Amino acid sequence: MKVSFIFMALLVANFAHAGEILRFKSGGSIKPMTNSLADVVADPGLYVVQWKNLVHESEKEQLERLGAKIINYIPDDAFLIKADRDLALRLEGLSFVRVVMPYEPGLKVEPELTAHGIFSFNEQQTVTVLLDKESDASNFRYLMDSVLAEENEYVIAKVTTGNLWEIAKQPEVLWIERYIPIQNMSITAAELGADASSLIAETQTGYESGTKVMNADRAYELGFNGQGQIVAFADTGLDKGDINTLIPDFRGQVLVGHAVGLGGSSWGDPHNHGTHVAGSIAGSGVSSNGLIRGTAYGAKLVAMGMWSDLLNNIVPPRLDRMFKTAYDDGARIHSNSWGAPNSKGRYDSMTALADEFMFRNQDFLAVFAAGNDGKDLSRDGVIDEGSVSSPGSAKNVLTVGASKNYLLEGGIQRKLSELRNGTENWGVEPLASSFLSEDMNGMACFSSRGPTADGRIKPEIVAPGTNIVSARNTHPKADPNASWGVYNDHYLYMGGTSMATPLTSGAMAVVRQVLLAKTGASSVSAALMKATVAITAKDLYPGQFGERAKGQEQPTRRPNNHEGWGRVDLAKLVDHGSISFHDERAGLATGQVKEYTFQSDGSRPFMVTMAYTDAPGAASANKALVNDLDLSVIGPNGQTYYPNGKTAKDNTNNMEQIDILSASAGTYKVIVRAANVPNGLNGAQPFALVVAN
Repeated sequence: MKVSFIFMALLVANFAHAGEILRFKSGGSIKPMTNSLADVVADPGLYVVQWKNLVHESEKEQLERLGAKIINYIPDDAFLIKADRDLALRLEGLSFVRVVMPYEPGLKVEPELTAHGIFSFNEQQTVTVLLDKESDASNFRYLMDSVLAEENEYVIAKVTTGNLWEIAKQPEVLWIERYIPIQNMSITAAELGADASSLIAETQTGYESGTKVMNADRAYELGFNGQGQIVAFADTGLDKGDINTLIPDFRGQVLVGHAVGLGGSSWGDPHNHGTHVAGSIAGSGVSSNGLIRGTAYGAKLVAMGMWSDLLNNIVPPRLDRMFKTAYDDGARIHSNSWGAPNSKGRYDSMTALADEFMFRNQDFLAVFAAGNDGKDLSRDGVIDEGSVSSPGSAKNVLTVGASKNYLLEGGIQRKLSELRNGTENWGVEPLASSFLSEDMNGMACFSSRGPTADGRIKPEIVAPGTNIVSARNTHPKADPNASWGVYNDHYLYMGGTSMATPLTSGAMAVVRQVLLAKTGASSVSAALMKATVAITAKDLYPGQFGERAKGQEQPTRRPNNHEGWGRVDLAKLVDHGSISFHDERAGLATGQVKEYTFQSDGSRPFMVTMAYTDAPGAASANKALVNDLDLSVIGPNGQTYYPNGKTAKDNTNNMEQIDILSASAGTYKVIVRAANVPNGLNGAQPFALVVAN
């Protein structure tokens, strides 16, 4: 493969017109009047400034010199700012400003909080209130019935619905949303209607851990097992929380442990979940003679116990603080098998926190479970879409769905229709007669599907998440009956996107090890890791049920909202003879273009993936994408190919892929264009490009 590239800036971008619509979750799409400040009497303290043309850094700097504080981006081509009315009037007169609009209280409240109208005004709801970073809730705490947690700009409180509007009037308040309690993303045997105490089977097929389905053995043969990598995980903890007394599979595997849960004093695991998760990442397998080990058994772990003794549940701290602790410990991959169920793909304050940390630390990859809300309530034999959980609905994280492991004995072996609520949730063929782990090309019925609420593709990747065997802890409070059955004294069966996520996190450690070896770099971006695992993933289309006139398991070839870009495949990563990696840290500013030229002999598909770690979106906006980079390919015959199955540019996702399965011999031109970068790093958006030829 021959490759060359050119870089150019398009001056025409300076004259591109910005949008005239402002996109909010509350109030919908608004086209504000250009004299929107004329009737403003009370000073709201917060305003939205929209540009006439595309945003440039020098113009943002001009706002700040005049005294405005830029808070976050509002699509299209606008920023939420902190200012008084006099300054807002001055900004309205700037040559590049189209309109300055007050940030009204009605734009600050998640619509679901007031869905019942006046009949809900006396109801009490638990909410998260997001404040300006320089503020606190002292001026309006009297409007809250009780404060459950308060940290910097985040307040979790019980509030009477009628008081929400008074809280929203406060100039310190940016957004108010439903508080959805966090839970781990595993499913117990009891939840599926099975008795875990009777589910005992010590098989030795080689598929128990799930790594064989991902073709990890081939990577191990070539010396790639995660060695030199550090993976952090936040969960219920690990074993007894003492490095000196860890079970054999973790001796020498753990660098450090942290108790990070609310009121938690130990990183021990009183559940089983965290220990099982850790085993799937980097358990050594010593207790099974290497049969059951983590995907990255050569890596080291940073254990973060989120168990709260006060609330008897997992309670994550502020994500940025937790990520920073792991980052300082050397971890560049962070595994999270938990989330907010039934959040339906919303972009909320927690997703924005995850995106912000990753944007500021471009070499850090957070991995999250998609959730276990997959159901066929429409009763058409296909799992319904739109159920992915937060923070898995964030843009920059790698979100993991669950495909099936291949295990015909052990764990739970029942038809889906025979599970608890199975007739209601999965009772229509071909789902009803299928099992949990009989076909590795199938999807787990419970795995949450995308898209997100604003239409982004999620999950990005899938991995085995049914009847997974991994480590069993020795904590005195741990209950093995919370599993899918006992394998033996050292291991348990479990299932859920909780199990697919650590297997993928371990795989990402292997991906990072391979990238460092192949590129010779001392560090690689999270975007490059994501693009690499996506382009080498196995497309499961059409799924285990094959092509069907109606409701095939995978509706289209990748990417789609069931499998994302496919199932992790480490053999394709290490064996592919011609992959080109481009980690473009300098990035592109608005109007700039980078072109790459590749020669193909036409003997293989021509595939290209572009990914980037985007600036955080605003929780109050109904579109999460901020910076818009566009991928296209021009083939030897002059045909233009667009990403993600589209016939035009994709202005929704920050990962784009083009698969030309029947490639012709000749020259392919790959183009990455910065359509709009209103909030880049030093004015530019870094990106990664991976080409498989």
